[in-house]
Amino acid sequence: MPLRPVDRDVLEDISQDIAQDNYGFLYVDRVRDQLKDQYESREKSKLKAPTLSTSETKEALREMAEDENYSIERIRSGVFYWDPFGTGTRTGITERLKGVFRNQMVVTTEDLRKAFDLAHEDAEFFANGLRRQDLVMRIAAGSREYYSVGRRLKEETGEDDLEGKLKRRSVHGKISHDQLEEAISVAATSDVIGYLQGEGLIIDMDGEYLVRAALDEFGKQTAADLADDVVSAFEDAGHVMPLREYETLLESEIDVRSNVLAHVRSSGADLSQDDVISAVREEFATDDEPTIEVLDSRNLAVHREPLEAQVESHATELTRPVLRDTTAATADSLKSEIRDDIEELHVTTSDEGNAYVRKQIRERAEELIDEEY
Repeated sequence: MPLRPVDRDVLEDISQDIAQDNYGFLYVDRVRDQLKDQYESREKSKLKAPTLSTSETKEALREMAEDENYSIERIRSGVFYWDPFGTGTRTGITERLKGVFRNQMVVTTEDLRKAFDLAHEDAEFFANGLRRQDLVMRIAAGSREYYSVGRRLKEETGEDDLEGKLKRRSVHGKISHDQLEEAISVAATSDVIGYLQGEGLIIDMDGEYLVRAALDEFGKQTAADLADDVVSAFEDAGHVMPLREYETLLESEIDVRSNVLAHVRSSGADLSQDDVISAVREEFATDDEPTIEVLDSRNLAVHREPLEAQVESHATELTRPVLRDTTAATADSLKSEIRDDIEELHVTTSDEGNAYVRKQIRERAEELIDEEY
């Protein structure tokens, strides 16, 4: 012990500043000269120790760690910790983590240790702290610890989480086995892939995987592949078909080109074949051409552009003869005159479709009559 007592407040201030630069850890032997020089430059009181040896520093810090008035934790001899999360001074931690995950989907405890320049003994302690803060997410795969981007790290830095990284690496909503292994790049790759499957993030499709977060991209590509055959089917149906028939059509056309629906059904994931079909259906509903609009209230699907052309053609054809001489007729009488002709039309292959199209033709024909009056 020094002849005069250590100024704990000065030592705390210095050591805490140094620890924050090392993500909360203070390795006394690493920074002993820095601790000593800063203490000697600050301590001016004749009642306090003007200089400190390394052993005196360690002893003073140990006593402070046992004193509840100081926010210091002793990890082991010569190693102390100021919680950077509890003090709100997480200097550099999130940015360093962002760098760690920039090109890696999954990292090990050892990767974290190296990134933060920690002693081997402290890696798990620090990783657990990152987990508690939701900066990293633990992946339960095999006997080793693996981590990916946590919710708070994503929120604070914009770094993609596991789902986002899978989506970014996918092509048309899928990723090959080799690409996935390369992206994971850890010793227990198969265990991590098993975890991703168990969480429903990917669906095994024999050598490649459907990425759930990229289901919209899969739907976009699949819709492009199906477009010609779907348009042809709508032409044969009169541009309108019952919704159940449309969904059966999509299912059949998807099955012809891919085994995705069979794999989804057998995967056990919280993803159904209806989700896949809906992704394709949604793409047809939002694409420029073909635009297949679903009328949920009528349980119908319509190929909008050719249907509108068909409605216009029939309405024009029906109203042209009755509009040749309007001198002895009223708008209401002309509308009544063409009503029976409209009801005799059969332009689609389903009763529901015919009823809908007749209504559209009647409304357009009545508009054309009103325009003449």
